[in-house]
Amino acid sequence: MTAAHMAPPPALVAPVRARASAREAQTFDQDTQLLTGQAWLRTIRWTPLTHMHTTPPVVAILDTGVAPQAAGLVNRVDTQHAMSFTLEVADPLQDAQGHGTIVAGIIATVASGTQGSPGVRILPVQVAGPSGQTSAQYVADGIRYAIAQRVRIINLSLQGSTRSKVEQDAIDEAVRAGILVVAASGNTGQSTCGVSGITQCEYPGAYRHVLAVGAIDDAGNALPESTRGMHVAIAAPGRDITAGSARGPEGGPRFDTRTGTSMAAAVVTGVAARMLAARPTLTASQLTEILMATARGTRTGLDRARGAGVVDMPRALAAKPPALDAGEPDDDAPGARALAPLVPFGYAYGQRGGLLRTWADLRDYSTISLKQGQVLTAQATVARGNDVDLYLWKPGTPLYRQGAVFARKWLLVGAVNKGASETLIHRAARTGPYFLEVRLAGAQRLVRPRYVVTATVTR
Repeated sequence: MTAAHMAPPPALVAPVRARASAREAQTFDQDTQLLTGQAWLRTIRWTPLTHMHTTPPVVAILDTGVAPQAAGLVNRVDTQHAMSFTLEVADPLQDAQGHGTIVAGIIATVASGTQGSPGVRILPVQVAGPSGQTSAQYVADGIRYAIAQRVRIINLSLQGSTRSKVEQDAIDEAVRAGILVVAASGNTGQSTCGVSGITQCEYPGAYRHVLAVGAIDDAGNALPESTRGMHVAIAAPGRDITAGSARGPEGGPRFDTRTGTSMAAAVVTGVAARMLAARPTLTASQLTEILMATARGTRTGLDRARGAGVVDMPRALAAKPPALDAGEPDDDAPGARALAPLVPFGYAYGQRGGLLRTWADLRDYSTISLKQGQVLTAQATVARGNDVDLYLWKPGTPLYRQGAVFARKWLLVGAVNKGASETLIHRAARTGPYFLEVRLAGAQRLVRPRYVVTATVTR
């Protein structure tokens, strides 16, 4: 796995100049004017933060490190708790590659843009060194450190072609801790994820429970190199994005300009941080739903390149918070074990309701305790106009994964007819807690239907 956009950056858009300590205030004003005057900010309808009523939200940047004195980052970086998980370089406040610093700078610009209101607190978590190379274990360790630091958002502007259970498990832990995980969709321009199989996807953007971001230009068109797929949730500007350079404090160029989904992910992270600054009680699930529901372009349905559409800051800030889905642990089989069974041992009937969401929450799980020889009859109904499927998984089923190999090993039976109602019948071959999955199928637009599932157990 490598940090996304490893090619040399395009030409600088600002003159090279050394910092003069006697003119720091003037320099800051000039930096702010340059950073907040970029055309791509108009694409998301950005406005500066004027004031804050709460402590700025903390955002973990899992990347190549962050230079805290770079233009636009002064007084916005948590240098005390910065951490490195790579052997290549052991100083998270050094960024020889420059990638992490520009990602952090974009987030800071979007989240604030002014000196008086920092808007966000950046926590550097170094998982890659000057070469941009990292590993699944480095990333997982970095995620778990961010969880321990109680951050609100984790930004993963990384790209790799191999799925790792270690990384997915760490992401799941972050989501259960109430953290929004934002990731770049990838920069290969592939469009096979979700069509040809899991091996054609790019990670971490294709992991479950992350907000995968595609890149567009200032006109709203998807960049050719932006990876497509059903995992793409939303899009943001990613072409010629300028932020402070990691080399600036050492007398090098003060600004850096790059292109790619790494930059687009940072834009969305900045918008989410801005939302938390205004309403700190928003949950990660609510942030995701608001961002997708208010994105420009949802009327035409989900787009494989742009997801729900282009992120829109004022619409996201003005949106009414959606209702909470109280059963979030039911989003995967291991998490469902923490909930009360739909049908415990000794009971014959159970019923529960819930909400499903296009892209973000396609499936919910319930446990049903069956004894050998008992017959389960389960039925699920969803709001009219939607399509729901039912699946029954073996006791001990791990986190859901795509692919025929996983299904052959763990899936017992499925009911996948088209329509708003589905019925499944199965006789248990052994005693244990089975997992009943309710899945939203065939949605080509952003929907949040309510469902009801019932289960009857007989001899």
